[in-house]
Amino acid sequence: MKKRLILLAGLGVGYVLGSRTGRQSYEKLKAQAQDLWSDPRVQDTVEKANQSIRDKSPAVADAVQNAADKVNSASAPGSDAAGAGAAGTGSAGSKPTGTPPVKDDIIADPERDLDDEGPAGLSEDT
Repeated sequence: MKKRLILLAGLGVGYVLGSRTGRQSYEKLKAQAQDLWSDPRVQDTVEKANQSIRDKSPAVADAVQNAADKVNSASAPGSDAAGAGAAGTGSAGSKPTGTPPVKDDIIADPERDLDDEGPAGLSEDT
């Protein structure tokens, strides 16, 4: 019993001293990080990066929009997707042989009224 009391007392003292030391180390690290962030050289670099992003964002947005338009026009129904950037692998919408074509993503029960259809698990009938 005496050994257990000594062990518990040692654990308690270690916890208290460790938490104080840990808190002091945390506060010191926090102060160093704050000093680094407040450094004028760091703030100057951050401002340059922000300005660069502001300057280049319209060009990036235009490039993304152009790429999205190309993808949309290539995948539009009735368009010829084979020459629109498929890189010699056939048409963009081709599927491997042996797989049946998918008609719809929606699976409905023809016995039920459409108003009763909904997400699985929300139906009140059992």
